[in-house]
Amino acid sequence: MKIHSLFILTKAGVCIYSRNFTEDFENIEPNLITPFFSAIFSFSENVIMQQTPEIIEMGDFRFVFRIQKDFIYTILSDSSASLLYISSRLASIIDAFGVFLKTADIDDYQIIENHAFDLKIDSIITGEAELTSSRALYRKIIDHIKSLVFENEIIGAALFSINGKVIYSSLPQDILLSSLKELEVRYKVAHEFNMTFYSLENNQKVFSKIIEIAWKLEPLIIVILFDSTVPLGMAEVNLEKISKTIQNII
Repeated sequence: MKIHSLFILTKAGVCIYSRNFTEDFENIEPNLITPFFSAIFSFSENVIMQQTPEIIEMGDFRFVFRIQKDFIYTILSDSSASLLYISSRLASIIDAFGVFLKTADIDDYQIIENHAFDLKIDSIITGEAELTSSRALYRKIIDHIKSLVFENEIIGAALFSINGKVIYSSLPQDILLSSLKELEVRYKVAHEFNMTFYSLENNQKVFSKIIEIAWKLEPLIIVILFDSTVPLGMAEVNLEKISKTIQNII
C-alpha cells in the first residue's frame, strides 16, 4: 500500500509542483499527466467546487484530489492505501504549501523546485512531521513504547487518532498503512473498532486496540507488533496491559 506521487496544480490544470516517493512512477513527466487532470476538471465542475477529497479509481491506483483556494492537490497511491491517511496527508500538505507561498517568491505557473520544501513534503508523507510535533505532548507514552522495544517485549508500535492522525510510529510503513486501512473499514464503515489481530507471513503478530480517553473527544488506536515467538494469548494480555498503562499516563 504505497503513496506514489504528489501533484500541485493551478485550477487551470497547470502542474507547478510534483514529487515522487516510489520508483513506480519516477519516469513519468507531470506534463504528460496534467492533460488528464484538465480533462477531468473540464468534465466535472463539481470536482472544482468540492472542499472535501474527490477520488478517482483506475485499476490498482487511486487519485485523491483536494481543492483549496486557487490550487488542486493530488496524491497518487495504490487503491488499497488508507483514505484516512491520504486525506490527513493532503490537509498537512495544503497547510505547508500555504506557509511556503508566504515566504517564497513564485511567479504564476512557475515550476517549484525547492529542496527545503521537498524535505517538508517528504516528512509529511511519511508522517514524520506529525510525529515530531506530537512528541512533547505524548513523550511519556513514546518513552514507554521505546522501553518495551528495548526490553524486547514488542518489535514496534504505533499510536494514532481515530481520524488517522499519526501520533507515533516505530512500525514498518506497510504495517502502519494497513492498520490505518483497517481503521478506515471497521470504524468509519461499521462504526466500531474493538481489538483486531492478524499474523504476517513470518508469523509476527499485529494487534490493534481502541483506547478510550475520558478527557479527549476522540479515542486513540494502539497497534503493537509482536515477535513470532510470543504466544497468542500472551500477546493479547500484553496488549491490554500496554493499553491500560497509556490510559494512566494520559
